Amino acid sequence: MKTKSIAKIFLFWIPIFCLGILIGCKEKEVIEPIDYSPVQLKTTSFSNLAGKTVTLKGNISRLNGMPVEDYGFIIQKIKENEKEIVVSIGSKVSVGEVTLQYQHSSNFELGDRYRYTLYVKTKNGFYRGESNIFEVDGIKIDLLQLKLVPNNDKITVTGDFQFLTENIKMYYQHQYQQEVQLPFQVSSDRKSLTFTLPKSGKFYHGNTVSIFLQIRDQSGYQTNREVASIQILGSLNPPAQTKIYLNEPIQLTGIAVNGDAIPFSAPFYILINGKKIEYRSQIYLHEIEGLKGSKFQLGYYNGKDSVVFKDSIEMIKPLGSNIHFERKVIHSPSLMNINGIDLYTYIMNPDQPKYYLGKHSVPHYFNSSYETQSFTVRNIPDGVYNFSYSSPFYSVTSTEQVEVRNLKWDTPANTTRYVGEPFTITGNFIDGHGYSIIGNGIGEGAIAQNGQISFIIPGYVIGETEIQIGYGVNINYNESYYAPKKQKLYIHDFQVDNISPLKGYPGDVVTIKGKGLLYIQTTLGGAYANSIYRSTDEIRFIIPAFAPKGKSAIEMKLNGTTVKYKDLFEVL
Repeated sequence: MKTKSIAKIFLFWIPIFCLGILIGCKEKEVIEPIDYSPVQLKTTSFSNLAGKTVTLKGNISRLNGMPVEDYGFIIQKIKENEKEIVVSIGSKVSVGEVTLQYQHSSNFELGDRYRYTLYVKTKNGFYRGESNIFEVDGIKIDLLQLKLVPNNDKITVTGDFQFLTENIKMYYQHQYQQEVQLPFQVSSDRKSLTFTLPKSGKFYHGNTVSIFLQIRDQSGYQTNREVASIQILGSLNPPAQTKIYLNEPIQLTGIAVNGDAIPFSAPFYILINGKKIEYRSQIYLHEIEGLKGSKFQLGYYNGKDSVVFKDSIEMIKPLGSNIHFERKVIHSPSLMNINGIDLYTYIMNPDQPKYYLGKHSVPHYFNSSYETQSFTVRNIPDGVYNFSYSSPFYSVTSTEQVEVRNLKWDTPANTTRYVGEPFTITGNFIDGHGYSIIGNGIGEGAIAQNGQISFIIPGYVIGETEIQIGYGVNINYNESYYAPKKQKLYIHDFQVDNISPLKGYPGDVVTIKGKGLLYIQTTLGGAYANSIYRSTDEIRFIIPAFAPKGKSAIEMKLNGTTVKYKDLFEVL
């Protein structure tokens, strides 16, 4: 019974334990923090004050994370016990300028003064900017809104300026920059005023500049009456330099376009041979995709005007006479080095042009040198060629020529040699060029002179053998090329013809004559004989001090072969 109770308790706790695990493993909910910091807004200017209408403006520079429930303007006539009028615009709002065309219940009367305030309401609070005031002062302005107007343009604003006094000043302002006073003239009939759009280095193409009158009301409170809202039009000057190298930028200057850091508020494009690119103060022609030719018509489009400058930009072309081959004769295959291409003056992107020897393509081979450029020469027939390249901007051909040789040589009349003898081969070898001779145990090197290479037959190869001739290509790591032709050689062991004298004192000189003697070792009576001169057909050695007196044999050894001379030598 006790066992059954324990089992029941165990079964009871299993689902609770599993439920606990599931709850513990549940993915944690990520809660994004809400921005409760204050909304930032500003009440700005007013305009179009006439009859019973007025345009009020404000600016919201920052919203927080709370949804906007309502926004608009609060309007109040400045008179004792006058109620505030809340004019809602709605709840869909974003950061930027806010404009309300307000229509009053009745005409505004001369001398009336009103306070207006921009507000934003969220669940978390009610925010309002500082109040501004407009006064019905009798001045009527037909608000001028112009897009893309050049600096220094003369602007005329119409309206009724009968009540405009000498104390009223005109100012201009862009965004939050400091306001600047602007001279203006009123027409004799007081129906218009004229001013010249200021030329300021702070304005950029597409910026909107506000022009306003600054008026003080009866109580001395200062208000701004907007006169015009003008979008600045940028323009470019013709480039000062019309002949450039490919690696040089075209420097662009103009009005309201200086600098690249601030993006324009309106489209502005540079025109190059019909291509349209975004404005920047420096243009590198090699960076413009698809651009071809060496003469370019430059201009710009600023959203209003398309202008093409009279003088074209001309590329300074490379000279073929500046191109020089590091070697005037090369083999195919090989790595060809050329100086005077001036890659970073005339080409910039080495993969863009096509390179040729005559009509044969030679790919560019990357190296880290600025002065020397390398090219891969493969499968090019024998001949004399000019080097040329063709880029999107120009083509150039060298005045110098290079000779290409595919490695060949003639079979010598005599292909039989003794060990240690020289073997000379004549062919189209390049003087001063290094070559390798390999085959059946042979691995020799030679430098060509007068169209020939020569090497010494090694002492460890006897009998018939076969060689190939090649050289280091230097295109890929450790790459070598060996001509397909194979040359047979017949190599004999050494031969002794004569030894003299056949007697002498220790220290005397003995001469051995024969063939293939260069590598032999000589002993006299078992004592090593030190040679003082060696060639393939003659050896001179000194009678060893330890040689036994009397007559003994002279032995010569090479590759395990020992030859005893037919006559004995007598040590005195």
